[in-house]
Amino acid sequence: MSMVDVIDGASYPRLDPIACPLCGQVNRPRPIGARFGMLTSVAECAPCRLAYQTPRPSEDASRAYMNWRWSSGDRYVTDSESKRSAAREKLDHVQSVRPAPGRLLDFGAGSGVFVRASLDGGWDAVGVEQSESAIARAKEYYGVSLHERIPDECFDVITMWDVVEHLRDPIAVLRQLHDRLTRGGVLFMETGNYENWRRLMEGDRWGLYLLDHHFYFTPHSLETATTRAGFGSFRVLDVDHSAPSLRRVLTRPRWALRAWRAYFGARKMWPGHGDINVMLVVAQA
Repeated sequence: MSMVDVIDGASYPRLDPIACPLCGQVNRPRPIGARFGMLTSVAECAPCRLAYQTPRPSEDASRAYMNWRWSSGDRYVTDSESKRSAAREKLDHVQSVRPAPGRLLDFGAGSGVFVRASLDGGWDAVGVEQSESAIARAKEYYGVSLHERIPDECFDVITMWDVVEHLRDPIAVLRQLHDRLTRGGVLFMETGNYENWRRLMEGDRWGLYLLDHHFYFTPHSLETATTRAGFGSFRVLDVDHSAPSLRRVLTRPRWALRAWRAYFGARKMWPGHGDINVMLVVAQA
């Protein structure tokens, strides 16, 4: 399938078909519309419980996309109390597992809001980010100077908030981060859960189909990736469960019927995580 990504007026052909990175199986993709008038090309590897893009966007397209997003003026990039509050909530999750402040690395730090929250919470925190536009936002909004590369030192905690799905080689990066953790150090990852009721109900309109989401993980496939990267334990935190809105039973009965069918179906197929759209996982070195 021939595809060309058009980002901010520039064209980027897709020339990189890939197989499943966990088992090497070649799976047939299908085009799915994404936000901002763009396309994804998603294949599923049923045995590995992993979905991924093939052919995937080029490295140049990924950089252009992220710089375009971070230089835009929409809610994704603006500073707001809701973003600061969400960052503090993430820090609460970190501290529920690793209470004592220590050395923390936020990998893929974006605008730096979580680094700012961690510094304010007493952590010795640094962030790594590759988007030039995001680095500029971090300095402007939060007074945070982000690194372009991982510092050559070890950390007690490493966080990846909505990052692992963007990586071109997740296992290689996870290995690199594993080697940057202290003995007993902890990695936190937040990413979309492919096995959830919202995707079943929304189908191709699922909100997490985005041009630069290269992978769509499930708990099983993400655990496989972290284990291969050298981590000794893995668990999905018992947070962020959701259910369809009860109010819509009266206001939108057809929607509610589809939503509740998807909800109960997902919980039956995937006990414990079928009602989690975005999962928060913890892996220990």
